[in-house]
Amino acid sequence: MASIEKDTSPISWNENNFDVHDESYKIFENIEGNRTSVDNILRLNYNYQLRLTLMADTKANIMITVSSIVFSITIANITTELLFYPLLALGISSVIALVCAIIVIMPKIDYPKTKTGEIDKTSPFYNPLFFGHFAHISILEYKQEYARRLQTDAQIINALTGDLYGIGRVIATNKFKYLRYSYTSFLIGLSLAITIITVQILSIS
Repeated sequence: MASIEKDTSPISWNENNFDVHDESYKIFENIEGNRTSVDNILRLNYNYQLRLTLMADTKANIMITVSSIVFSITIANITTELLFYPLLALGISSVIALVCAIIVIMPKIDYPKTKTGEIDKTSPFYNPLFFGHFAHISILEYKQEYARRLQTDAQIINALTGDLYGIGRVIATNKFKYLRYSYTSFLIGLSLAITIITVQILSIS
């Protein structure tokens, strides 16, 4: 019997995969209000997402430092005949690892726009809880958007879970993806360099 493979690829950044309905908060209407457990789970989720973000940024900073040092050493010694090809492989992989690590910590300033360049508040990607979005609206609009989400417990939970989903998608499809590329590239370059220099030494002996 043939096995069925499950598609584990990330869902695309398509409007159909996001919250496009103003009444989506009704999903949470059956949740009992003023429950400490609800507050705790939301707080724990937020803290967990923040820890993952900090973890990704810390690892990216480590890789930036290591890649920069390795690349500097590579440039300084690449004229050595025996080390030319090993250092070339290591240098190229270090550059790729460095670029991917920089992408991880690069601030995101994109926001949904209309054809005129103004922020599109009707877009499913619009999130008034995110500073990169509410910075483009007036303080009155910001308060109105916030007030609309504070009317009921269901709307509050809906807003918070939507924000959590957005943070999680950025972590999964951007930060950790490029962080993996960075570490993989550096590992491949290191392995190639060791393999090449080993072969050269054996061929000489």
